[in-house]
Amino acid sequence: MKTSPLHFLSLFVFLFGSLSLNAAELATAKVTEVDGTVTLFREGESNQPLRVGDILRQGDAISATALSRADLVFSNGSTITIEENTSMTIAELEQQSFGGGKSYEQLEGDPSPSQTLLELNYGKLSGEVKDLRSDSTFHIDTPLGTAAIRGTIFWVELRYNAERGEMLLVINNISGIVDVISKYVGSIEYGEGNIGDKGYESSLSDDSMRREQIPDRHIVVIRLSRLDPYYNDIIDAIENYAPLQDEDDRPPVIIPLPGPVVTDEDGDVQVISPSGPDEVEDQLQQQSN
Repeated sequence: MKTSPLHFLSLFVFLFGSLSLNAAELATAKVTEVDGTVTLFREGESNQPLRVGDILRQGDAISATALSRADLVFSNGSTITIEENTSMTIAELEQQSFGGGKSYEQLEGDPSPSQTLLELNYGKLSGEVKDLRSDSTFHIDTPLGTAAIRGTIFWVELRYNAERGEMLLVINNISGIVDVISKYVGSIEYGEGNIGDKGYESSLSDDSMRREQIPDRHIVVIRLSRLDPYYNDIIDAIENYAPLQDEDDRPPVIIPLPGPVVTDEDGDVQVISPSGPDEVEDQLQQQSN
C-alpha cells in the first residue's frame, strides 16, 4: 500500500502539535494539599478557592490566610509549601519537554532544563528543590533579595518586625545549596546559632548586588531599617499589594506577628511576642553594629 505525501504531512503536524502541547503542559505546578483558606488569583478569571488537583501556570498567584497552607509539586519534581499568612506569585515557569511516564511526585531530579521564578510578596515558603541540571534555575525573589536554590531543603520568609520597625528577609539553608543575592556591604559572618545578619543597602547600584552561598544549617537575615529611604516603598508595596492589576482581585493583606528572630533546636525561626526572649535578637544587633 502506498503512503501519500499528504499522509506524512498530516502525521508530522500531529506529532509536532503533540510535542508542543506536551512542552506547554510540563511548565506547570500541581496542588497536592490544601488546608484552611487559600485563594487562587488568575488573570481574566474570578478569584476562587485553591483545590487539590488544580494545575498552576505562569502568572498565577496564591494567598493563604491564617492557619492555612498549600502544598505544590512542580514539573521538575520540586515541592513547595505555601505557609499561613503568605502571598506568592508564579512569575516564571518554563521547562523543556522530557520523556518517561513518571508523575511529578515520582521525579527524583530535574528531568530537563527548567526555569522557575517565584515572587514571595510576603510570608513564608518552605520546601525541597530536587537536584537541578546545570542549565536550570529555581529562584525565590523578594523586595530585599533573592534565594537561588539548587538541590536543597530550605525555607524563605519575608516579614515585618513591628517592634523594631524593620522588614526582614530570612533564608534558611537546611541542607543543600542556597545562594543569597542582595544589596549589602562586606561578606556574611555567622555567629552563634549559625545566623548571619546584614543590613540592606538600597543606595547601592544593581551592579553592587552581592551573591554568597549559605552553608548547610545556616540562616541569613537581611534587614531593611526604617531609616532607609527604600523602607516606605516596601511597606507601601505590601500594604497595597495585588498579584493582578485589577484592584477587585486584591487579596487580604496580612502582616505577620511582630517579634525578634529566635531559633529552636532544629534551626527554625520562631515568631514570638515583643516581650519574649531577645537573646538572639541582641546578638544580631551586636553583629550589625
